[in-house]
Amino acid sequence: MKGKNMYLAFGSEVIYDDASFLIEDNDKVGVVGVNGAGKTTLFKIILKEESLDAGKITVNNKKIGYLPQEINFTDKEKNVLDYLYSGRPIEKLEKELNVVYEKLSNASELEQNKLLRQAEKIQSELDSLNQYTAEDELLSLIENMKIDSELLEMKVGDLSGGQKSKIAFARLLFSNSDILLLDEPTNHLDAKTKDFVINYLKNYHGMVLVISHDIDFLNEVVTKTMFINKVTHKIKVYKGNYKEFKRLYANEMIEKELRIKEQEREIKKLEEVVKRAEGASRTNHNLKRLGQSRKKMLEKKLDELEVREFSKINLTI
Repeated sequence: MKGKNMYLAFGSEVIYDDASFLIEDNDKVGVVGVNGAGKTTLFKIILKEESLDAGKITVNNKKIGYLPQEINFTDKEKNVLDYLYSGRPIEKLEKELNVVYEKLSNASELEQNKLLRQAEKIQSELDSLNQYTAEDELLSLIENMKIDSELLEMKVGDLSGGQKSKIAFARLLFSNSDILLLDEPTNHLDAKTKDFVINYLKNYHGMVLVISHDIDFLNEVVTKTMFINKVTHKIKVYKGNYKEFKRLYANEMIEKELRIKEQEREIKKLEEVVKRAEGASRTNHNLKRLGQSRKKMLEKKLDELEVREFSKINLTI
C-alpha cells in the first residue's frame, strides 16, 4: 500500500499536507497519532468512503477487511454461524461455478472456451479461499475465540454490543482478506481470546493496520508504526512496535528542539541587526544596506523555522 502527496482538509482544518507513506504486503502496522490527527479518516480513504483533495492511496486491488468500532449488521435475521461462514463467499462462488458448468453442455465451441476460462477463474478464487478446509478453519476459529454453541444459533440482530464486536471480529479473521483494518479490536475481548488474536495476527499472511488504545496489544502485534503528525500533517512509518516508536520519536524531538533553538538564536541576531539599521540615520548608507540584506535573510529564516511539536506523546493514541 502506498500513499503519495496526500492532501485533505475539512474547511480550515488540514488533516494531511503532502503526506506520503509505504507499507509492504505482510507488514503489521500500528496507526498512531493524537486525537483528530486523521487515523480513522485514513481507514475511510482506504475503504473509499472518503476522498482526498489531492494525492492518492494505491491498494492494488487487494481484498480489504474492516472492523469498525461500532458494528451494524445489514441482515439482522441471519444466524451467527451463517454470518461467520459468509466471511468467505464460497457458497456464492460454488453456485456461479455450477451455472457455468450447466451452460457448457449447450454452448458452441467458442462459447465453451469462454465459459471454461470463466470456470477456471472462479475455481482459482475458491482455491484461494481454501474451499475444502474452510469449515474446519472456521470451527477452529470459533473454538479459539470461545464462541459457544448457543451463540451460534442466535440471530445477529439479537446480539449484545460486546457479542457483536466479537462475532464481527471472528468473521473478519475468517475472511482471508489481503488487508485487515482494525479499529480498537480488543475492546470486548477477554484475556485468553486476546492472546489467541495476538498470535493469529502476528502470523497472518497479509497486511494488518490497527488503531488501538491498547498499548500492550500494539507492542505485541505490530512490526511497524505509522505516525500521523497533527502538527506537520505528515505521515512517517517507523520500524518497530509502539515502544520502539516512542524511543525513536523522543530522540527526534530532542534533535529537533536543538535545531529550533539554534534557528531562534540566528533569528534573534538578525532581528537585532535589522532593528539597529532601521534606527540608523539616513546618511548611514552602509548600515542601511546591511539592514536590508539581513531583513531578507530574516524573512527566509522565519519561513524555515520549524514548528515545535507536542513535548509528550499522548498515550490515548
